[in-house]
Amino acid sequence: MTALAAALFWAVALWGLFARRPVLLWLFFGMLPFGMFAVVPVQMTGGLSLLAVHVAAALFVLRQFLLRRHGISDLLTTALRGPGLLLTLFWTVALLVTLFMPRLLAGQVTIVPMATAFREAALLRPTLQNLSQLANLTVSVLLVFAFACFFRAPKHRDLILPGLMLSAAVTVLTGILSYLTGFVALDPLLDSFKTANYALLDNATIADGVRRVTGLMPEASSFGALALNLLACLYFLRRMSGNRASSMRLNALIVALATLVVASTSSAGYVGLGVLALLIGLDWFTRAFRINRPRISQGGVREDFFLALAIIGFAAAAVMITPGIFEPVMERLDEVVFSKTQSGSYAERSAWTARSMQAGLDSYLLGVGLGSTRASNFAVVLFASTGLAGFILYFAFVARLLLAPVRRGEPREQALASGLTWSFIPAFAVGLLIGTTPDFGVFEALRFGALLALTEAGTAGSSRPALRPGRLTARNE
Repeated sequence: MTALAAALFWAVALWGLFARRPVLLWLFFGMLPFGMFAVVPVQMTGGLSLLAVHVAAALFVLRQFLLRRHGISDLLTTALRGPGLLLTLFWTVALLVTLFMPRLLAGQVTIVPMATAFREAALLRPTLQNLSQLANLTVSVLLVFAFACFFRAPKHRDLILPGLMLSAAVTVLTGILSYLTGFVALDPLLDSFKTANYALLDNATIADGVRRVTGLMPEASSFGALALNLLACLYFLRRMSGNRASSMRLNALIVALATLVVASTSSAGYVGLGVLALLIGLDWFTRAFRINRPRISQGGVREDFFLALAIIGFAAAAVMITPGIFEPVMERLDEVVFSKTQSGSYAERSAWTARSMQAGLDSYLLGVGLGSTRASNFAVVLFASTGLAGFILYFAFVARLLLAPVRRGEPREQALASGLTWSFIPAFAVGLLIGTTPDFGVFEALRFGALLALTEAGTAGSSRPALRPGRLTARNE
């Protein structure tokens, strides 16, 4: 079954490499929830896991830049101007630090190795993880530029919302199947897609024996983060749906994703939901009082009211059907959020973060290289891995991108930019709680690439005003 799944993936991937249709883009969206599906046997890669979504992303980059006329010139143009230049400089710093610092500081800095089973502190030395993490970051950076070139065409930007809906549907399906394994023998089917060389925590349970929903991700926290990211994107992009049937499907996915984030019992996911709830409340407030919303009717608030009722109704149904997961709710929240600081997991992750922060300081603020150390905080591991220079360049790129102008008079582009910008905030909050590597990942590459394309489209126009909550749901009417 595993070989058949890998063969099917490669058949679609090779077809997409030479097809005129955006097959690789759809393959990328479809593979996002398969966080443990390595499509090349780890025995052939020296233990490295080449995940399906990373392979699809690499092939998309290959097609965009090497198999298209003027592909290289498009890459250089995108990478050497505007926000793209900041990302290029960040990658250059990460490359130099990773190639030289693990050797120059070998045996002098204490880190938390990514390759060890128990994450015990050790002295810095060059490892295979340095190259693997550098390769992952390189794919992510190139993918930003590839998406930026691809989404310059307005017809291609219209594929973003359907693609995210495909990812959400697959995430919901895999989440339900992983939960049903506690009642039905589905393990042989799901195990076919668990071929990565990771320490999997997909069978983890909490104190009262309830199994956490993990989908096909390595652990509940990564599944919760993916579901939350998709939930935020779909919520803030939902007014781009073309018709009533599409809106109904999108709202159903939003409800299902919200329920699965709760069912994952991920503390980071719960915090992300709280951040998302605050943003939604701010969004409702601005629309209710028509703040900075010349094109939005009062009907939008009514639609959101019924969507909120649907989410509450499904959560209530889940409480009645599966009380072992949600009842008593406060005890569960106390265990995974309020008493998190008393858990062994929290203590271990805090130790990683503190050790990595010290490693960044001990490296004279130059960093110890990608893949050298892990933390449980994206900002800390970014600083520890790439140094102060890499830290500043990355966040300068993000700030420049999120605040960059989009043409006025283009409501659909404004809606896309607003949705992608504001959905970044919950994902970033989660990354500050569970981010273990400085690689921002292929999902963020999609967001950054689309925003970069919109930024380039707006460079000739007038500047966009500072971000305000009222811009969240501009729509094309």
